[in-house]
Amino acid sequence: MNGQKKIAIIGAGVAGLAAGIYAQLHGFRTTIYEKSSVPGGACMGWTQDGLPIEGSMRFLAGTQEGTPLYDCWNEVDALRDTMFVNPDSFFTVEDSGETISFCEDLDTFCSNAEKISPEDSRLLQQFRAFVLKAQGHVLQTQKPVDLMSPLEALRVNSANGEVNKLLARLHNVPLVDFAQKFHHPALRCAFRQVLPPGSTLAYLVLCYAKFISGDIAVPVGGSRRIIKRMTDMYLKNDGELQVNAPVKEIIAANGAARGVILESGERLLTHWVISACDPAYTCRKLLQDRYAMEKKLQLRFAAPEAYPTFSLVRLFFSAPADSLPLARTLSFATDVIPAAGEGQSRLTVTQFSDDPLFVQKGRAELCADVPMPGKRAFKYWESLSVQHGAYQVEIDRLASAVQLALEKRFPEMKGQLKYLRCHTPMTYADRLNAFHGSCVAFVPTAQSRPAQLTGRLPGLSHMLLAGQWLGDTAGMHTALVQGKFAVQRLCHDERILWD
Repeated sequence: MNGQKKIAIIGAGVAGLAAGIYAQLHGFRTTIYEKSSVPGGACMGWTQDGLPIEGSMRFLAGTQEGTPLYDCWNEVDALRDTMFVNPDSFFTVEDSGETISFCEDLDTFCSNAEKISPEDSRLLQQFRAFVLKAQGHVLQTQKPVDLMSPLEALRVNSANGEVNKLLARLHNVPLVDFAQKFHHPALRCAFRQVLPPGSTLAYLVLCYAKFISGDIAVPVGGSRRIIKRMTDMYLKNDGELQVNAPVKEIIAANGAARGVILESGERLLTHWVISACDPAYTCRKLLQDRYAMEKKLQLRFAAPEAYPTFSLVRLFFSAPADSLPLARTLSFATDVIPAAGEGQSRLTVTQFSDDPLFVQKGRAELCADVPMPGKRAFKYWESLSVQHGAYQVEIDRLASAVQLALEKRFPEMKGQLKYLRCHTPMTYADRLNAFHGSCVAFVPTAQSRPAQLTGRLPGLSHMLLAGQWLGDTAGMHTALVQGKFAVQRLCHDERILWD
């Protein structure tokens, strides 16, 4: 044990836990330092009033057996003995007196939409063809491109072949532009609302293709159980986890990372450091601006038009399970809800009654999301947080408006809806050190470009980044893969065979 090389891993989210597991399995001695009292990072889950609450995950990618991503989840024991719920719809929208549901059967979606708007039949059939073709896409989890030989890279590219060509073409089409082509306002609304603002047609086509194929589903027990299983595997393999242990600084000397200093003042020397938290926070705060990210990653943070961040105010309620909407996620029109000094006239809600473990004494979670995209919204909440009482007053105002909107849309909830808590962009900034309070990493837009990021910092050896910020799309699956890739790069540098 004493001869093992030591790695300090910052952050016990999916990326940090994955990096810790893979590193332990390849002969390293790791310690994960987590600032919160429990592991999980962005995967927030808790119990309130005896009711399990899911704070982040709506769906999980990589749930179809036999796929590389599914195998990757199982390598870290995240899905052991897990059952999956396959909801009837990916997203449902009410608008102009109609209901548009991106249901699990693609033909049903198209036929229902054509009944509402026969004149949009051609465009719907075109969308159907895109989705069917995208079902052949395989996420690359074998190893990072920067470690591939030319032959390996060729094999990876050929695996997706024509699908990649299609997605590259659709990546240049903003989803809002595609939505505008529809004649019927309900269809226009559905295609605008289904993904965060700025998203591309390629992103929707790929997500929907994975959903109808069963590769995007809901793991019973939610993200909390995934984190528990990963943590157990990490500890079973002799990893060390320290919670309530925020890192103050990364020790760097002579062009190499040499350990970490905790907020408590404890100084810990290691051979390597993996930062599985926000890259901007890592460079600005933990490295005190002495080292910068690789230029392709810097560009993402410096170009918000092409690489926008996305956050929201998320309000959690409990309600009788039989009063919840049938759709898992539903967007509907409301009276104007005050938000970041402006107003939102739509509300998106997600209910969790389809997971039996989330129903207790006939009640289940209902979560309402109010979008707060970009830096301006974050600055609004940041300014409120330093004013005495103003932050809580705004939360109370927003919670009251959202509850009224829910009771108006679902009259059977009146007097039965219980407000639990609220997350704002400041929640994500404080808990995750997330850039501009983002609850996910960058939204892929038509202006963004895929990049082969390495997670390395120019001029600083023995230091690697991991996490969803390094992927072309965000999510738990990206964090998982990037955690694996970080350790593969480390093994490559240490000349350790990856098996």
